[in-house]
Amino acid sequence: MRNLLISYAKAVCLTGLFLLSDCSDKDKDKAKQQPVPFINQDRFDRYDSIGNLGGKPVSIPGGVVSTWVRYVGDPGDFDAIRKARKYKRPPITYQLPIESFGFVYRLTDGAVLSRKEQTDIDYMHDNKTLIRIGQPFPWGDTIVYNLYGPEQLKTYDYRFKNIIESTKENWNFEYSKQKNKVFGLTYYQANNGIDPSTNQPWTDNIAGRDLYIYRDANNNIKTLILCDIVDQVKLCEHDFFISDFQVKVNMNYNRTYLKLWQQTERNIASILDSWVVTNEGKLIKKQAGK
Repeated sequence: MRNLLISYAKAVCLTGLFLLSDCSDKDKDKAKQQPVPFINQDRFDRYDSIGNLGGKPVSIPGGVVSTWVRYVGDPGDFDAIRKARKYKRPPITYQLPIESFGFVYRLTDGAVLSRKEQTDIDYMHDNKTLIRIGQPFPWGDTIVYNLYGPEQLKTYDYRFKNIIESTKENWNFEYSKQKNKVFGLTYYQANNGIDPSTNQPWTDNIAGRDLYIYRDANNNIKTLILCDIVDQVKLCEHDFFISDFQVKVNMNYNRTYLKLWQQTERNIASILDSWVVTNEGKLIKKQAGK
């Protein structure tokens, strides 16, 4: 009986070893099927952030990203539910869709802020000097959103309609289309610039921001800009789509630079294009921010 038990125990152990060996082999096979992607570095040995943006593989310089790169499926910043805590992101590759990321852009010359580079020094200098004396700050916060789903809107038509309707309903004023364009943008002003309650210029209501839009050849709104009319530092919120890149962009900058809106959109498109790489991660162009 004792010999029989010993023989059984040996058989169980051998079976376990075979199973472990089999699992190990399967894990090795999976590893072979998912090779570690090549990731570019900058001169400070910082690794680029990689992924798929607008259907294109991209390599975003590590010194450029001002907010972390969020991938499609990642839980929200304040999502503490059990499902979010258990979430495990798939391996990051050049095919993993990016949801959004941010960087800082200089409107005067199209430069990208990159830590430890000259632009970093420039930004700190401007931040300490220009804001203190009330001069226009030439840097704009930029967030890029990936349009990875067919259901995602590719125009601002609905948002424009919602702004027009909601201001009338919630703030009791209407936007009036102005006769002349501003910098090539169709211009809408709150109540023609007059506050109906005082019959005075509409300059004391933060809700009555100036509204500008640009329509493409198909009459779809591809650019929508709202600019402050009150406070010392007047900001513009600039939203636009890029025609040959399936992304949309949100920017905030000093109203002084509204006149550069077209140049800004072209420059942002060029910056994103400079980060496009081959499917294997090889650089195609000189990367903006390096």
